[in-house]
Amino acid sequence: MFKPIFFYVLLLVSFLNCARERSADNASEPLHAKGELVVAIDTDMPGYFRLGDESYGYQYDLLRAYADYAGVGLRIVPSGSPEQSKRMLARREADMIAAPASHIPHDESSLSVPVYSTSYVMLTGRKRAAAIDRARRFELGDAMYGRKLMIAAGFKLTRDYDRLLDSLRHTQIFVSSESSFDLIEELSRGEYDYLICEKSEAQLGCALVRNVRQIYEFADKLPVSLVVSPSIAGLQSDFTAWLGQYRNSPDYALLNDLYFEKGIVGQVIGQNARTRVPGGISVYDPLIKRISEQAGYDWRMISAIAYSESRFNPLIVSPKGARGLMQIMPSVARQFNVPEGDVMQPEQNILLGVKLLGQIERMLKFSKSTPYADRMRIVLACYNGGIGHVTDARRLARKYGGNPDSWADVSLFLTRKTDPAYNTDEEVRHGAFNPGETLAFVDQVMGRYNNYCSRVQR
Repeated sequence: MFKPIFFYVLLLVSFLNCARERSADNASEPLHAKGELVVAIDTDMPGYFRLGDESYGYQYDLLRAYADYAGVGLRIVPSGSPEQSKRMLARREADMIAAPASHIPHDESSLSVPVYSTSYVMLTGRKRAAAIDRARRFELGDAMYGRKLMIAAGFKLTRDYDRLLDSLRHTQIFVSSESSFDLIEELSRGEYDYLICEKSEAQLGCALVRNVRQIYEFADKLPVSLVVSPSIAGLQSDFTAWLGQYRNSPDYALLNDLYFEKGIVGQVIGQNARTRVPGGISVYDPLIKRISEQAGYDWRMISAIAYSESRFNPLIVSPKGARGLMQIMPSVARQFNVPEGDVMQPEQNILLGVKLLGQIERMLKFSKSTPYADRMRIVLACYNGGIGHVTDARRLARKYGGNPDSWADVSLFLTRKTDPAYNTDEEVRHGAFNPGETLAFVDQVMGRYNNYCSRVQR
């Protein structure tokens, strides 16, 4: 009897050891193997907001840039509280969580990466703001005596919040977790007299709602950090190294200009949102429709590309030199005889993007039976990763019994171009290729295109 029991004990121990080894392996899973970066953000935290169907915010755009660099998708998971965010990180439901630097416990500080600092501002109606200007003197206590003040919940994370409560003894104070844009609209309707909200959201809100204005900026900065899960191999060191390089790039300078320095976010995004009509996508809808129809493309596909490439921002210049709405390289402009100085103009930029798509499609010589989804996915892969690497993958697919017009087969062999057994094959003429960014781009564009098709008429 002893031997069978002893045997089963050894079997159980062996099983547990294997389970631990598998768990350890999972704990060191690299980000590119997951295919997406999942970030939990408390709904009261600044730096991420949604306007209509689109995501915006300093923190969001920075995370988007890192995800693009890493070649993965980005998924933001709203969290109801800091405690919920921590539980999501512990349960591996999130790879990062956003948190105020001052609220990160000492035992988690080694996992945190400081990202940026923001501030809070006070808004009021334009008539009251004009009266304050004429008085040439602004004292918080005097100005808000007997008034109604609404505070966005994120302001409670700053030290200025307690100081403000101490100084306003005769003011009705309300705190809300509503979006800043809802609060700004309520302010414009006179539901309260003053509003405190995060600076970049205030800039956009003032662009959307004309009769409100910023009158005061609080001195206390709110440093925001990202706490990184240790379960993703090398994620913290990779993100930290990337952030160090990114801070020296033109994209980072533009990001700060957009949200904090020059207030361009209010002009670019705000103009876009103000002119959006029911059933539309962006301020560039008429332009994109006209150019797309002339070339035989669904304008919603071109819009999906423009969103993924630039978020409809015509001012974007990538570190590699790609420019404008469709991220056109100067070499492409020269190829189509467009002066470099005209590339940033929205009409020329969209036209160049559509011409490039058409050229790629003709060069690929698809069979007439190729499904639209396969054809467009392969074209998009060329648009992002270069036609040479995609052509290599199609040749490999044909050689090894696959279909060069099938995205499933082409994407498989794009992935295999990281393997020396394949990237040294005689069919490969453009060397090794890491397709992570390209595969993520294709999925993002097609996902957004399908979303546009479900809610916007052709």
